[in-house]
Amino acid sequence: MRRRFSSRRVVQERDTCPNVCCAIGSLSSCSHADYTPALSICEIVCLLLCDKNYKYTHEMELRQIRSFLSIAQTLHFGRTADLIHLSQPALSLQIRALEEEVGVRLLERDRRKTTLTAAGAAFRDDATAALLRIEQAVRSARMAADGKLGLLRIGFISTAGNEIVPDIVRGFRESNPQVEFSLRNILTIDQIQMLDTGSLDIGFLRLPIGEHPELEVVGIHREPFAVVVPRSHKLAKRRKVRLRELSGQDFVMYERAYAPGFYDLLFGMLRDAGVVPNISQTAGQMPTLISLVDAGMGISILPASAVRHSVASVVACEIADAIPMSEIGLAVNRGNHTATVENFRSYALGRPGRTGRRVSPKRKLSGGSVVNNSSFIDHS
Repeated sequence: MRRRFSSRRVVQERDTCPNVCCAIGSLSSCSHADYTPALSICEIVCLLLCDKNYKYTHEMELRQIRSFLSIAQTLHFGRTADLIHLSQPALSLQIRALEEEVGVRLLERDRRKTTLTAAGAAFRDDATAALLRIEQAVRSARMAADGKLGLLRIGFISTAGNEIVPDIVRGFRESNPQVEFSLRNILTIDQIQMLDTGSLDIGFLRLPIGEHPELEVVGIHREPFAVVVPRSHKLAKRRKVRLRELSGQDFVMYERAYAPGFYDLLFGMLRDAGVVPNISQTAGQMPTLISLVDAGMGISILPASAVRHSVASVVACEIADAIPMSEIGLAVNRGNHTATVENFRSYALGRPGRTGRRVSPKRKLSGGSVVNNSSFIDHS
């Protein structure tokens, strides 16, 4: 039998074409057919195989499963055909192809009614679950491509863990709830190595870090340094101090092995002021340095925000000298451009609240700490 196509129905005539191109509505271009469409309609959308003896390729298609599930719900070929905008002959052909692929009858149909066979009921239940999983897989793939699904492994130094990282992660999760996080407090030097080996996706580290061409680093936070002294120290009542006034003092300093660039920056600042520090103790974490200052082991030069989150009885004095700012950078490996990493990085660099904020003079802190400055802390 040959079938003449229209946009609404199929009219059967004699047919001699077994070629599959007829199934995509291309009868006029089929080299095997002696058929010329009697009527050309804008777009032929009814897809049928023409030869009644044509052997199917035995490849189950999602559209066949969807058509079957629709019939299983309505138990009516006509209503289903209207619902899915397909002709009844085309729908019947899809079901026949599906049954041939499964190898059993799924539907019993006569002039009065359509019913599911036992095999059809079993197939319906599993096919429904499979289709839901496929639809979820499609959604997941699209979300992953948009950077809204996946795992982010983030390292951060202790001071970044006080405000910067929590604020960014909280805001990012509001619009990307399916992204999972692995957050770890990691020293700057270790972050650099982990970013290089690919065991870390994003690092919030202390700047400067020197030459690392494999990394792409952008400043995420800037603030002034402060001189941190015990509350009983003679400089504790001073709002501002000059670095040269620190000559002869014992210092507790950040261990160079953990952040060489940061250590060299501090030493350069003191050297330019003519101060050679007497280092009594080193440590790898800002809270530890503050505790050492509180214990009377020496004074220190630290980012001003480090004191705001301390319960130690220390005072942070503004530095009157023109010196560089303390900086924290966001670093990624140049070879790691996954959609999730790029999405997080774009949010972190463009987030609201990256503007500065003013800290009031002699602001009383929890635990008795005081910041003796009115400096502008710039988060840009």
